[in-house]
Amino acid sequence: MELQVTVQLDGMDVPCGTLYTNVRRGQQSASFVYDRSYILRKDAFEISPDLPLGEATVHAGGKPLFMTFEDCMPDRWGRNLMLRAERRAAREGKRTARSLWEGDYLVGVSDVARQGALRVWSKGVALAPDEVGVPRETDLPKLLAQADLAATDMDADVRDLLMAGSSLGGTRPKASVVGEHGQLCIAKLPKADEGAMEDVCAWEHVALVLARRCGIETPNARLVRLPKGQLERAILVLDRFDRKGAKRIPYLSGMSAVQGVDGGSYSYLELVDFLEWNGASPTKDIRQLWLRLLFSCAIGNTDDHMRNHGFLRSDTGWNLAPVFDVNPTEGDGEKYLSCAADFDERLAVPQTAIDVCEEFRTRRVDAVLAAKNMARELAAWRRFAIADGISRGSISRMESCFEAAVERLGACR
Repeated sequence: MELQVTVQLDGMDVPCGTLYTNVRRGQQSASFVYDRSYILRKDAFEISPDLPLGEATVHAGGKPLFMTFEDCMPDRWGRNLMLRAERRAAREGKRTARSLWEGDYLVGVSDVARQGALRVWSKGVALAPDEVGVPRETDLPKLLAQADLAATDMDADVRDLLMAGSSLGGTRPKASVVGEHGQLCIAKLPKADEGAMEDVCAWEHVALVLARRCGIETPNARLVRLPKGQLERAILVLDRFDRKGAKRIPYLSGMSAVQGVDGGSYSYLELVDFLEWNGASPTKDIRQLWLRLLFSCAIGNTDDHMRNHGFLRSDTGWNLAPVFDVNPTEGDGEKYLSCAADFDERLAVPQTAIDVCEEFRTRRVDAVLAAKNMARELAAWRRFAIADGISRGSISRMESCFEAAVERLGACR
């Protein structure tokens, strides 16, 4: 498969290079060559650490695809939708379902909702063309009903969900929607079997509100509650931070930044190293990264793996993207980070972050003051949980998590 690749710079689609994908005897491979016109631009940058700028053809080295393209492809939720759509199309066409390879997932994603500023084209057409358009926020009840149906009926028609959700990563149901002011948003949906005790989307919203109060950059977020019988189910709607109006902003995941693999063992210090070499504002962003580490240690956010960190491109380099996928974990027992605070320590307690603060250009005295401030902000957690309509039972279930966070932050030295 031969695909033209553009990257959007200041709202303009700039020809960037040509991507070649191939499958031979079940083995996938890829190569890429930059357009010479792109290389000669003053604002050209390597779109991924495994794609250095130059005129030579770059090979993926045994990997099915270059990592930057994985950042704008679906993860488990979106891939499941695409597989089910293919099986349904095969049944309707009375044919055998095709195997879907990485190239198929890449070109099957809705172009409108594709993550970041990279776009893929074939014969002058951006792939995949959106035939129905991104649903509006007012369509959330319909999208939630379809997601529930997809969870219980393997033969359900998922075509609407496919265009709305195939571009998005992660394992939980989600969809792209157009917000009330015309902005592109992500709607994170509750699972079909999720009850009031879990209320995962609402707790994530609480975490984002608290994070912002602690000085952590967060995307604009709001909680929408939809009735289902006796239960009001929460949907978290987030403005896309890789969009500025109609303009697309180049995006790189933490996984691509460190050239890692899923399931590998990584450290926050690898992100620090990336920012030191490639960051537009390294000191500011490295200190912000430390503050996020402290927050994750405090609330037991153990889903802080490399794909849940990201960077946005500016004129002078990469900037840390707003925080996302931050979730408190119930209980006050031992919890462990997905990414080590240094190269060894994963215990999710605030003192862990204090002990490594100087590796993040943060003086210990300032780190301790930040912990005290965070303790004061997190002490108000119950007020925000109640404001988000979280049930008494769920609040009681999460109480020890937040109370332990406040106590441990206050005890930092």
